[in-house]
Amino acid sequence: MSQDLQALLVSYAYVGACVLVGEVAARRGVSREFSRKLIHVSVGLWVFGALALFEHRELAVVPSLTAAVANWVIHRKRLLKAVETEPDNLGTVWFALSFSVCLWVAWDQPSVAAGSLLAMVVGDALASLVGRRFGRHRYETLSGERKSLEGSLAMLAGTFLAVLAVLTWMPGLSPDMPRVSLAVLCAVVATCAEALGIRGRDNLWVPLSALAVLAWTPTAYATGLGMGAGVALLIGVAAWLRGSLSPSGVLGAIVVGAPVFGLAGTVGVAALLGFFFSSSALSKAFRERKAGVEAEYAKTGTRDLGQALANGGVAALAAVLLALTGDSRYLLAMLGALVAANADTWATELGVLSRSPPRLITTLRPVAPGTSGAVSGVGLLASTAGAAFVGILALLAGLSWKLLPWLVLAGVVGSLVDSFLGATVQDVRWCEPCARETERRIHRCGQPTRALRGLSWLGNDTVNGVATAAGALLAFWA
Repeated sequence: MSQDLQALLVSYAYVGACVLVGEVAARRGVSREFSRKLIHVSVGLWVFGALALFEHRELAVVPSLTAAVANWVIHRKRLLKAVETEPDNLGTVWFALSFSVCLWVAWDQPSVAAGSLLAMVVGDALASLVGRRFGRHRYETLSGERKSLEGSLAMLAGTFLAVLAVLTWMPGLSPDMPRVSLAVLCAVVATCAEALGIRGRDNLWVPLSALAVLAWTPTAYATGLGMGAGVALLIGVAAWLRGSLSPSGVLGAIVVGAPVFGLAGTVGVAALLGFFFSSSALSKAFRERKAGVEAEYAKTGTRDLGQALANGGVAALAAVLLALTGDSRYLLAMLGALVAANADTWATELGVLSRSPPRLITTLRPVAPGTSGAVSGVGLLASTAGAAFVGILALLAGLSWKLLPWLVLAGVVGSLVDSFLGATVQDVRWCEPCARETERRIHRCGQPTRALRGLSWLGNDTVNGVATAAGALLAFWA
């Protein structure tokens, strides 16, 4: 009997035994959550058996592929009490498929295959165990599921330790690859992917995102990206606890912060920190004086994923292009995006405090404070100061001082682009009962609003993204 055939028999016997133990436990009164995790973890650990026993990847993935089909039938027919979930939750199917993909793609890199799956096997199990028992700081994911900070941090720590262990003791990585940094990056990415889980699809997203990090992160960038992701995570969680970021905003902070902190050097670090902390501070300042105006904004001062990407997404992309091309103009583009975001934020937060009414940028007629597309003298001064603030921090970090005027110009232009779009094409609504213009689809009075002007799909986040792109393009040609 060939080795692969023996491995197939052992695989089916092992998985069958794991399912049998979990099912017996469930029928004897053990909680369904525990029995599911028991099966999930024990089956997931079979990756070590598959890597050790099979000689060919084509046969190594057969058990997991057949398990995906069997799990679909079991789920639809409700055959096993131990793995019963909601009708639209195909988590067991997705995990079997991700198991197959990780084995196939990383067959020649055992540490990568094992690490990708352990991110789900170890990390997710710890997240569930710790979250249910010790979870106090609850948050809602993008899919509406309830999770806890304690559970997510447990997943982060468990994934880091498990991945670092296999990267250290199993073959598959270049000797030059920094294991600790790669494990940090993998843990942060996997934890973010788990927070996006929708009806069990985290069983697919977590292993595949971990696989992408472990298999395709260039050695030259692993240290920077790992450190950047770790720093962005710490800042994001601290900002969430202080009310500056929503839970999805923490994810946005990581998506933006990891490439900027990790790939753009001290200049990128200084600029992004300057934007984040100054804009967060201004959002909290003068809250009572700004309350009436801010009530009409589409979003509050607690920034979410959309706002984080709108303000920092262009900068993150520029940081990636800087690393890939080595073209210093992308560093300027990153700074142009950040100075534009800061200029617009300062203009918005301080401009509404002006004692004289602002004017619509397209007609110059007086309008109410907070009107989309409104500008004022105070707002323009604040915009200039906001751009200069980030620009000066970048210069102190090593950028040439002769670039400051150009960066300030890029920031102010980006802010004005935001105002122009707000006055012309941004979706602006009208509340009939309150006779008020607003950006909200449901007004603060609880009544739905009607379209007043602009494009229904062009919201405030999209406008902010275009404005930062304008600042980036202008700075790119400095």
